[in-house]
Parts: sequence; C-alpha cells; structure tokens
Amino acid sequence: MCHLRVFELDVSPHSTTIRDLEILSFMIRTLRVSLSSPATLERLKICIEINVDGDDDDFDRDALYDDLRFADVWKHLQSFVTHPSGSRLQRVDIVIEFEEELVGYDETKVVKPVLDALPLLRKKGILFVKAPNMGTA
Repeated sequence: MCHLRVFELDVSPHSTTIRDLEILSFMIRTLRVSLSSPATLERLKICIEINVDGDDDDFDRDALYDDLRFADVWKHLQSFVTHPSGSRLQRVDIVIEFEEELVGYDETKVVKPVLDALPLLRKKGILFVKAPNMGTA
C-alpha cells in the first residue's frame, strides 16, 4: 500500500538521451500499479535532462520531436487521471532540459508533442510542461 502525496523523479544521468524514456515509462507504470485505493497522489513532477551528443549542428531536432511525441511513457502517465479510481492528482509538471544550449532552439516544438500526447491531463488543466534552453533557464 502506498500513500504518496508528492512524487518527483529526476532523469539526468550523464549519458541520458531521449531514447532512454523507456526507463521512465517503466518507472511510471510501476508507480501507477503501486498506488492503491484510496488514491493519495496529488502532485507528480518529472524532470528530464537530455544529453546532446556531438555538435549542435549534427543534432537531429526532428527525431527528438518524434521521440517525444511517440514515447510510451505518456500513455502510462495519461492513465493517472483514471487510475487509481478516485484520483486526487492536481498537478503534473514535466520539465525537459538539454545539457547544452542549442542554437535556434524552439521550446514550443519540444513542449507541443508532450502536450498533444497527454490530452486528458491537459483537459483537466493540471498539466504544466516546459523545456527551457539551458542558456535561458
């Protein structure tokens, strides 16, 4: 039985890449399963730091946006609205940061796929996503 009210998860090992979201997906599934009735989780915060390998010019932004849009973790996070029954979830914060400042970086192109992947949380008004450029954070 788990009576968490607030849960914060930082994914920021030195070698993290966007493809490591599978680990995050496993952790969210495990958290969801471990919560039992009555539901007590009120706030969930996930901070993801992404390591930009190589030169900024070689960084494939389109692949990043696709990886974010189709990450398995979002469907498991989305289910927190309905499971456990009587969910008390009031706020979900997702922060995605990059290890290095990216030239020509557009935060909306990182935030939009995440918002689109979580329509129930968004509709409920409890989803807050930001992806600041490390140079402007």
